[in-house]
Amino acid sequence: MKLNNHRFVKVIFGVSNFSMSFFLLIIFLNYQLGQQLDQQFFPSDNYFYPALIGVGLWLIYIYFVGKYFKYNSEGNLVSFINKGVTLSKFEGRTKIHEIKKDKIKSYRITNLIIYRRLNIVYSIKNSIKDIHTNISLLSPRKTRYLKLSLDKIIAKNQTNL
Repeated sequence: MKLNNHRFVKVIFGVSNFSMSFFLLIIFLNYQLGQQLDQQFFPSDNYFYPALIGVGLWLIYIYFVGKYFKYNSEGNLVSFINKGVTLSKFEGRTKIHEIKKDKIKSYRITNLIIYRRLNIVYSIKNSIKDIHTNISLLSPRKTRYLKLSLDKIIAKNQTNL
């Protein structure tokens, strides 16, 4: 089974560019216009700085959560690919994990309100390893298919023991 979140990634790229432009525009206009901008849009500094902090936190959230996810379980290997969407060309934000199907022991999906993570436990020789991937932008339907696929792999591994 193959899954990815390409549809959401296209939207996140545009949202991140717009948010960064808006953040820089607020700072630039405040610097150039001084108190005129503050009085027109923000009646006091009590509104300007929280708005600036809110947009800044939104940009940080997009940076950490906005990732391309690809899952492929065809063949003997299961592959998980996570690529950063924003600033991905400047940093090594790509994580590729390929695991043999018969080595996967269990999985868990941690579902916070604004963040979802897939933890996979697998064995190599006599040690147990753990990997985690970000699946925050994966739709609920595709998350359900991911669970079904991993449940099928784990059930097959338990019957082979």
